[in-house]
Amino acid sequence: MKTHHFFSLLLICTLSSCATSNVEDLVAQKGGEKLSPDQVLSLTEGNTLYLQSHNSDAYLFMDKSGRVYGVDRAKNKDIGQWDVSEQGEFCFRMHTWWDADMLCYFMYKVESDYKLTNDNGLIKFSAINYPGDYKNSYYPLHKKKKSYRKSLRSGKARPSATKAERTQKMSSTENSQQERSIEKNITEENTYTISSEDRELRYTVKWMARDCPGCNLAETNLAKADLVGASLSGANLRGSDLHMARLRRADLEGANLEDANLSYCNMPGANLKNANLRGANLKGANLIRADFTGADLTGANLDNAHLEGVTGIIR
Repeated sequence: MKTHHFFSLLLICTLSSCATSNVEDLVAQKGGEKLSPDQVLSLTEGNTLYLQSHNSDAYLFMDKSGRVYGVDRAKNKDIGQWDVSEQGEFCFRMHTWWDADMLCYFMYKVESDYKLTNDNGLIKFSAINYPGDYKNSYYPLHKKKKSYRKSLRSGKARPSATKAERTQKMSSTENSQQERSIEKNITEENTYTISSEDRELRYTVKWMARDCPGCNLAETNLAKADLVGASLSGANLRGSDLHMARLRRADLEGANLEDANLSYCNMPGANLKNANLRGANLKGANLIRADFTGADLTGANLDNAHLEGVTGIIR
């Protein structure tokens, strides 16, 4: 029985080639190289990548504007942004696909195609490169035009300035630029290196915040922290910096987030029931399917936030 099972497994492996999920093993078997930042940029900018994984596939066209246009085999479409990091990672974030997470992968050329790997060398996608907009997925974005009439009513618009006023404004702008230049020089002269102890403390706090219901984390720096599924119900996060943090499906029920910076935070499916978000900055945040039932959003900034499927926010 065991012998039969072994040969059955061997047959399956032979037919499927037993593809490895580790890029180091794959490179050792078939050769290949890790692409440099310049190579990644040349490969992606203005071109299309067909990404394939065990549960998804999509054609992504990387427009030179920094926007990425996606289309899958079922002709579903999505749009997002892309870039190449200084370390050579290909980064992209779609509006709704892949939970709107920011994804960054290193790229390896292996034989005729490419492999996208995470920091641990695990292969997340196989990719085929096509020149240009292979699927004609690009479309122009129409910007919403501002109403001059409404701006006048709100006091935000003023009649056209005279030549003398424009000259005075230009002079004032030049003075402001000089002042900012001076401030920048002063800042650079007073910079200091963060000690290893401070750095370790910051990582420790971010690690603790993953499971800390009721904790006092007021004015804590949690920027870009990985807090996916974190348990922070009833926590005091007043004035904390959580911009670009990953809070997908996090439990923040009853948490105090007054005046917190949650700009461009990634928190689809988060539980924010009865949370205090007075004056919080949620600009550009991914709030898809988040629950704000009973939450206090007085004075909160929701500009450009993604609110598809959100609960508890009257729009």
